[in-house]
Amino acid sequence: MFRLLEPANHLTHPDTSYIELFGKRWVINEYAQVSDAPEYTCVSYAWGNGKIENPLCIAQTMSTRTIPAVETAISVSRSQENWASKIRFSHNSDSLKEAAGQAAALNASQAFWVDALCVPSEDPARTICLQSMGETFSSAHQVLVVLREQCLDAIQKTSQNGILVSSDLGLLEKEDWVSRAWTYQEAVNSKRLYFTVEDNEDAIVSGHDFLNAIMVAIDAFKEAKNLDKLAWEKQRPKLRSLERLLADYLISDFATRSAYQVMSVMDQRISERADDHFYAMIGSITTASEQFEGDEKLDPSEYFMRVCEQKGDFSFIYGGGPRDKIVGRRWRPLEGRFPALLPDLITLGSGEAGRKELTHLHLDNMYRLVLGAITSDGLEAARWFVEDKSDTSSSGNVATQILKRLRILGFSGCGQYLEFETGFFFPLSEPSEPKGLFVVVSHDIHWVTGGPGLLLRANSTEINDFCDVGVFVGRRPKSGDGIKVG
Repeated sequence: MFRLLEPANHLTHPDTSYIELFGKRWVINEYAQVSDAPEYTCVSYAWGNGKIENPLCIAQTMSTRTIPAVETAISVSRSQENWASKIRFSHNSDSLKEAAGQAAALNASQAFWVDALCVPSEDPARTICLQSMGETFSSAHQVLVVLREQCLDAIQKTSQNGILVSSDLGLLEKEDWVSRAWTYQEAVNSKRLYFTVEDNEDAIVSGHDFLNAIMVAIDAFKEAKNLDKLAWEKQRPKLRSLERLLADYLISDFATRSAYQVMSVMDQRISERADDHFYAMIGSITTASEQFEGDEKLDPSEYFMRVCEQKGDFSFIYGGGPRDKIVGRRWRPLEGRFPALLPDLITLGSGEAGRKELTHLHLDNMYRLVLGAITSDGLEAARWFVEDKSDTSSSGNVATQILKRLRILGFSGCGQYLEFETGFFFPLSEPSEPKGLFVVVSHDIHWVTGGPGLLLRANSTEINDFCDVGVFVGRRPKSGDGIKVG
């Protein structure tokens, strides 16, 4: 079942609950599936703290911002003038494509999807809807983000000359939308993204233009203030979240997000309900409605892992939290929150390829680190991670600097490290028994200098015992081999 907010018509039953907007009755229409629905616009906004009764479902509450956001979306998106003069649909001066783009946008403005009104209140329908958020937003003709009035100046500047200043960044940092869990997947899944401002029917700008203007302003601010990576990440955490969204939005058309990448992004975002954290992540890694036996009863974290396993992406193992006690599954996180190793570091790679067997997990492209004093190449890569330009820093001093930055990025490990020829490995927990331990680092999931890894213990079989996860900083491996983890 898929629901949309649409104007009532002659087919609408007279007893149907409605809300009145702009002199018209608006009702919820239901469709068997998304593909049966007309073109529609998704409304993205941050709820805030205020709650009121939901006029379409008395048993539910909704945000005090829901109706204002819907009203803004209707007035802004149904304006011929806005689509004609403020948004470019064709970038090659093709008048026919321009007109077709405007017509399609206007057509999609006759039906709206908004969370508080379109998500069913009762299970299992509610759970199924939340599991399908990726499909909801990726299938929409357009997504319209409604920001608070304080962002009006930034929207108008972008529309006029594309130049934002530091004061605009300060106001954007106070905007709840930039740090909410749901808004990440709403933006990165959009085919067409636009930004507007509450209670202003004339302010609208394309997401590409607005987010690029923000990025340019951020780079200028960092340069003017002479802020290095550490200082910036510590000083402006919300804008750092916006940077992450921008990076993922710009590559969304041609790159697949890994489970770990989404985990790292979401760890810094806020959700009202604990379950929403995982539902938002599910929507960020799949745009299809995945079906599993009894899926409406699955814990959201378990559903998330099953979606990942079905995709063949096992990068979710690079998270903290307790593991399964069953032999052959000790690598697998238990239901519940399992935060990413580095919650605030841009991660590259489309996934950790592997397959789940009855007795173990087989991972592809894992590189085994070689114990020994770090080489000059490894030390150079490690220094780059902390922006240490010295050629004389000792390995111990560099490792200390690395740990300092890892802490700023949200790393919660024990603080100890293992030294290898190509870099340093920081496990989450202190190893209890060093005998037989070795480290493998992912070749597919990585950051510029290093990547997540596993601390394993060799035994008499080909299946290695899972011990821990950790962070590797140093020279990245050029290739990898398969490894079996029990």
